[in-house]
Amino acid sequence: MANQLSARPLFCWTSLSLDGQPVPFSNGAQITVDGSIKNSTQSDFVFVVAGADLSDQVEKSAAKWLYTSLRAGATVGSISGGAPILARAGLLGNRAFTLHWEDRSGFTERYPFLSPEDRLYCADDHVITCGGGGAATDLILHLITREFGDDIAMTVADMCVHFGMRRGEERPQSSLSMTVGSRNPHLIKAVRLMQDNLEDPLDVEVIAAQSTISRRQLERLFNTHTGRTPSRFYKDLRLDRARKLLRDTDYRIVTIAAACGFANATTFSKSFRRRFGTCPIQFRRI
Repeated sequence: MANQLSARPLFCWTSLSLDGQPVPFSNGAQITVDGSIKNSTQSDFVFVVAGADLSDQVEKSAAKWLYTSLRAGATVGSISGGAPILARAGLLGNRAFTLHWEDRSGFTERYPFLSPEDRLYCADDHVITCGGGGAATDLILHLITREFGDDIAMTVADMCVHFGMRRGEERPQSSLSMTVGSRNPHLIKAVRLMQDNLEDPLDVEVIAAQSTISRRQLERLFNTHTGRTPSRFYKDLRLDRARKLLRDTDYRIVTIAAACGFANATTFSKSFRRRFGTCPIQFRRI
């Protein structure tokens, strides 16, 4: 669209895969590529687009290519689940970066010394990362603005039926007030405390105190707006995280149990079955 508006080729692009073969999507569709990374030429930008379930060899090959591209002068980046490849290449240390919010738990377990930002996208020096989905459009608009100014970027946004231009700092998830169906500051504070303390769960009394209300008031708020007690809501958050770790990592069950605040694998497995109707081992085989 930017090329059409300017009547000149502001951008051109090439799609590559590791071996030059079409790349299958998770829904069964395939994208035909222009070639292999082995035959790639020097580019200004190199982005890796990836899902969460990548083999070790795929990560290793892609990481080597990204590192080489950066050393050659390109700005490199990732869309959605590509951040682990950048991490493996050693490109995320001391940088602001992000990835899809659903992949965050598995990533931080794997790279405990790296902390992704809760943002749509991050542009830090010559490394750019994006959470994927609609945020990819915001990132592209950012790049158009950076290279050619606001006017053309705003017009491209209009052509995309994309309202406004988000600058990247916005949260990629719906606000907590939408998630819990309330703007009550005490309830929002309590849920935030739970989200920030999944591995070492806080006592409900502590959560109530830090939310500056009584335990009885906290229980009333949760029952009214979520239909669950604070303890039930908290456990469900921890189990949801466990399900993501089971899906996105190869960690042992006992490790995932500990990472989600359960005293042992037996207690975790029983709680997981009650919530999802299957045990953790069976869930992994699905």
